[in-house]
Amino acid sequence: MAHKARKLEVLKEKKWFPIALVAMVILGLFYVERGRILDVLRTQTAPALPDAIDYQGDQFAESKPGTTKPAQSPATHTTIVAEINLAVPFTVQAPTTDWNQPYQDACEEASVLMVKEYYAKGPRLIDPDVATKEILAMVAFEDQLFGYNIDTTVAETALFAEEMYGLQAEILENPTVEQLKVRLDKGQPIIFPAAGQVLKNPYFTPPGPTYHMAVIRGYTKNNLFIVNDPGTKRGNAYVYSFDTLMSAIHDWNAGADILEGKKVVLILHPKK
Repeated sequence: MAHKARKLEVLKEKKWFPIALVAMVILGLFYVERGRILDVLRTQTAPALPDAIDYQGDQFAESKPGTTKPAQSPATHTTIVAEINLAVPFTVQAPTTDWNQPYQDACEEASVLMVKEYYAKGPRLIDPDVATKEILAMVAFEDQLFGYNIDTTVAETALFAEEMYGLQAEILENPTVEQLKVRLDKGQPIIFPAAGQVLKNPYFTPPGPTYHMAVIRGYTKNNLFIVNDPGTKRGNAYVYSFDTLMSAIHDWNAGADILEGKKVVLILHPKK
């Protein structure tokens, strides 16, 4: 009897082995092709975005010097339009698909570059060679300025953007959705620091970066922010819900719990 029972167990194992093997193959193919699968799903479900608007010149409210000090948008200001999409040029932080350092942690540099190119009225897609050259120059500049280039805070990012490119920087503390809309209505892209894993971007290598930085370029009337996210080659005009993005905003805090990082954003624009 024992021999017969063992024989039945072996037969059951043999029966389930092909099924398990097929399941493993399917899962493996899904992992390898997940980018293409997500692309198809995204194409079918992507919301219609407003037409992108090029930089229109000086349309900003007066800003005072001392730009790296926190400032606040007037809470009483009403938004100008129902939706907007600034034509912020895009680059991934690894422009030539080399994700080794410094590109693995170059989201801050890529974000500054995208905003700079917006004001320069550069091409909608930044040339990979140009982006690589600019990112490497920023990394070298940060090494001189700070002694490091990885995980720069919003204040540090503001400082090197001012020093290197002559941009004017403004830091907003505890911003609201309404305040961000007001700035976008004025034609000002917004750089935001994030607890990257809170963004839940399916194109990030799981589980996503601990710390990340990207550029808000607009918003839609159905409560989505339009973002240039340098953390993925598919990050051009990527959309995050208001709730997701606002929850993710956290500044770097020297290796402590990123979820304890300050709620701040960075606005860069040409000096008067």
